[in-house]
Amino acid sequence: MRPDTGYQGRTGVFELLVTDDAIRAQIHHRASEADIRAAALAGGMRLMREDGERLVQRGVTSREELVRVTRD
Repeated sequence: MRPDTGYQGRTGVFELLVTDDAIRAQIHHRASEADIRAAALAGGMRLMREDGERLVQRGVTSREELVRVTRD
């Protein structure tokens, strides 16, 4: 790879926690990471591996690569 190409040709896999009022309240009350994660998932947050599954389904990457670059 040439040094001036950066990340050209790579595809991102994302996980985003949107801090709505329920999540803010949990943070304020010092809830555990597990409790905040559970609330975020219940509210519709997609995990990085789940986001990557769309790329596997589209043939952009392999399941092996997805597993290699993400964790449970």
